[in-house]
Amino acid sequence: MSENFENLFTARELLALSSILQVGDSAYWELMEMQHPLFKHPYFSDTRGRIRTKIVQMQCEIESHDPKFPFDFFQREFLYNQIVPELRNKNVIVHIARSKSIGDLPYPSRYKIRLSNNNNALQRQMIIDPSYTPPYGDEPFYALLVFGGHKNAFSAIQFPEPGYGGIAKTITLPQISFVGEDDAAEVFERKKAVLKKEFMAQRAEEVVS
Repeated sequence: MSENFENLFTARELLALSSILQVGDSAYWELMEMQHPLFKHPYFSDTRGRIRTKIVQMQCEIESHDPKFPFDFFQREFLYNQIVPELRNKNVIVHIARSKSIGDLPYPSRYKIRLSNNNNALQRQMIIDPSYTPPYGDEPFYALLVFGGHKNAFSAIQFPEPGYGGIAKTITLPQISFVGEDDAAEVFERKKAVLKKEFMAQRAEEVVS
């Protein structure tokens, strides 16, 4: 795999991915503090990680409504009403997932294993797509927008090897600094507030239903 993966994203796209993770993860930890009596119960120990991932995925969907968002946003649907947000540019399909460390791939779902084969030039299949000029091209590469940790939090883009047996390339995401940037800090806090409000509204709706 000799592809120069760094060239598959623009600087603006990398900043957008970083924003999704920073806002989403920051909102998660604030929600854990606000709702501590609820989430500290041992019965929630196996769901906190999934909630963390879902909050980041929710932020992905929220940011996609910005007219300047640099990716195309889709929702991939699976059995049992599972929905996974999907970002695409002209080169790459990106899914969001939590991982144990920056050197570990996330849980190997079937769709991740299948899409990882897009990262082998010999296995990438020609597709017909009217959005191309000419109307055909190779399947896009496959990447995972991964995050995890707490005190030593990490965020990166991983390109899994074909077959999902390892990591072909890791790109560390730029961290957006809000120190001394009042306008940027205000936008960051506003994004978190919107996300937390949306999450609590969804939880209330689930309880009622």
